[in-house]
Amino acid sequence: MSRWVRLAARNLRRHARRTFLTGSIVVVGFVAVTMTSGFVSQTFSSLKAATIRGTGGHLRLLDPRAAGKTDDEAAILLLDDWQGLAAIVKKDPRVVQAMPKLSFFGLVAKGEKSAAYIGTGTIPALEKNASLASDTVVSGTFLSNPDADEVMLGSGLARALGAKTGDLVTVMATTPDGALNAVDASVDAVLSYPIKEIDDRLLFLPYAVASKLLRSEGKANTLVVLLKDDADVDATARDLSRSLEAKGRPVVVKTWLETAAFYKQVKLLYIAIFFFMGLVLSTVVILAAANTMTMSVFERTREIGTLLAIGMERGQIRTVFLLEGVLLGVVGSAVGAAASFVLRLILNASGIMLPPPPGGTRGNVLHVDFIPLAYGLGFAIMSLTLLIAAWWPARRAARLNPVEALGHV
Repeated sequence: MSRWVRLAARNLRRHARRTFLTGSIVVVGFVAVTMTSGFVSQTFSSLKAATIRGTGGHLRLLDPRAAGKTDDEAAILLLDDWQGLAAIVKKDPRVVQAMPKLSFFGLVAKGEKSAAYIGTGTIPALEKNASLASDTVVSGTFLSNPDADEVMLGSGLARALGAKTGDLVTVMATTPDGALNAVDASVDAVLSYPIKEIDDRLLFLPYAVASKLLRSEGKANTLVVLLKDDADVDATARDLSRSLEAKGRPVVVKTWLETAAFYKQVKLLYIAIFFFMGLVLSTVVILAAANTMTMSVFERTREIGTLLAIGMERGQIRTVFLLEGVLLGVVGSAVGAAASFVLRLILNASGIMLPPPPGGTRGNVLHVDFIPLAYGLGFAIMSLTLLIAAWWPARRAARLNPVEALGHV
């Protein structure tokens, strides 16, 4: 076999211009596959981080009655003694923090103007550490005093009220038992949330103030758990669920992915685009390489006839042409891998800023991830693609009539 490989390599060197053109197609295809996969990987990572920060953590602990219910149905069920629950959860070394959240809605008024809001009661220090909201402050300062009657408003809601930082607003809400309650709070910050529908209704209160407003001290709709970056989310969710049940505090534990419908849709869309691009790219490479190698058969007709006339078998002719295709794929992929590595280093050092990911407010510096699997698949796909492209020309070369081939002009 090594003799036929050497012969195939010699043929490629003899036709250097054709080899260069076909190899260039392979190199460009390989670079496109590996660089796109690295960029898509970074996009998924950024979107994942934005999704986790959008909820403030990796896990959500809900009342056990929430099992099998929709998010809207589960939202009205309150966890009792969230502090005791948080104390148990924080004993796990994988947990960074456990943050209660109270969800509520109602009307907020300033003077004669009022508007509907969707509110969240949270602990300011924990929210600032984990949530996307801390990155969206456009005026004022993020909540800092956990007991102060202070509020943060989305910029759309602030415009509707004509409110700015330092103004006094009245937040009204209905308590779980149906009573109407209200609290006067000063506007501590205005947030510019990236999703307009949320920005037009967004309101934050410190948990202590929100629990008094709702008369739900010690209760929370959910306990949001932030994990260390290297923690296995699914394994931690299972362990916490078993641990809490063993201690007599059964809860429903949901991971960030279970409630991230938008993330799943975007990921599926990117995968579909990447697959379609790869299919088109492979088709282009196959057609271009097949055309080049078919022309090579026409130009080398007399050479093939001579080889058949001196006793080379048709299967050996076919093998040589197939090996030429495979060698082109392997060498082109090797050059493509080197080019991808260099281009990746240049782009990662360029400091190019990308637009914010969906749900985010800040762009990320371009960073093309190194995906070993993409490089391995690139080698396999390009080699197989060139082998497929060489099959028809190799078959035609092997079936030539020696007498006709020798007389070909």
